[in-house]
Amino acid sequence: SNVSTFREVQERVTKKVKVWKEKNISKVGREVLIKTVAQAIPTYSMSMFKIPKRICDDINSVLAKYWWGQTRDEKKIHWIKWGKLCNSKDRGGMGFRDIHAFNLAMLAKQAWRLIQGGHSLFFRVYKTRYFPTCSFMEAGLGSNPSYVWCSLLEAKDLIKAATVWKVGDGKSIKLEDHRWLPHPPKFQPNANLSLRVSDLFDPCTKQWHTHVLHTNFMQSTVEDIQRVDLRNTHSKDELLWKENKKGTFSVKTAYQVTIRQQQQEQGESSSTQDVWRMWNRLWQLHIPPKVRNIVWRACSDILHTRTNLCRRKMPLDPVCEICQKQNETVAHALWSCPMARNVWALVSSKLQKRSLEAEDFYILVRELMAVLSTKELEIWAMVSWSIWNARSR
Repeated sequence: SNVSTFREVQERVTKKVKVWKEKNISKVGREVLIKTVAQAIPTYSMSMFKIPKRICDDINSVLAKYWWGQTRDEKKIHWIKWGKLCNSKDRGGMGFRDIHAFNLAMLAKQAWRLIQGGHSLFFRVYKTRYFPTCSFMEAGLGSNPSYVWCSLLEAKDLIKAATVWKVGDGKSIKLEDHRWLPHPPKFQPNANLSLRVSDLFDPCTKQWHTHVLHTNFMQSTVEDIQRVDLRNTHSKDELLWKENKKGTFSVKTAYQVTIRQQQQEQGESSSTQDVWRMWNRLWQLHIPPKVRNIVWRACSDILHTRTNLCRRKMPLDPVCEICQKQNETVAHALWSCPMARNVWALVSSKLQKRSLEAEDFYILVRELMAVLSTKELEIWAMVSWSIWNARSR
């Protein structure tokens, strides 16, 4: 089966991680190893083959266990699911690579080569074998297809979502393909859907056939069509990559499109500009990586405070051990606790004027970013790390 065929890829990742577990590596070090080494191992295979989802999930599981500190077979708390850790850092994640999404982006790169044509041996072989009389986007599986061809076809939906047509002679664009219009077309009840865009205008006069438009489309779509530029009717239609200004394909933008599609399927909302700005500023602070990591964990509410451990069904009293008055939340531990307030009292900045009450650390951080300079934020981050370090001893 395909799973057993690609099992070696997962075993190579597992073997590499097993060696790392024998060493005392910091959280930041583990992040670097996962991104630069472990997640790069399957890249060659992913460029031409669709890795089975089961293999992708197994690789993600191995990396997640290592990230959360597993050294042998003991169980560690996974404070955030792996999918959220794969969000970019400006969306609150760690920027790890989603293996399945990256696989599709790599396949889309090869599919894009088939769309663009050329004289390469790769294009000529696949053109002759699988789509001799049509384009790649119109091609089907065919008879007795190879696994490589099946894999490449998996990228068609991604390419459709990220491309638009630039109208030339109109012979390659079907009427139902709304990617040549700003809005999906609305058809008349008896519309002839077998027509192509080339049937809608005169290439010599470069004028639209008004009667054909009104026969096949609703008025709103007719208006959209009449705004399409017909100056390039003597050249072929061109498929443009709309995710960047140059209109050229890149694996990075293809990966972003795939992640966006997954989030829409799962009903996740996209980050607002304010949220993006907050996370971006946090990661750009000139402080040691270990301090940034602790602040990220605090803002994400995944520090191992007594309250968070209780939520994970640990048999603990959630009350702060130091003040014995309030539950030990992240905001209490780093801001409201008398021990923390004594520390903040020694910091000469606007921090002393802030309210003692803070139910949510994330909201507190956003408020601080609105009033503190970058230098003051760096001091705040270093002091917060020192307070947590002292509490954790």
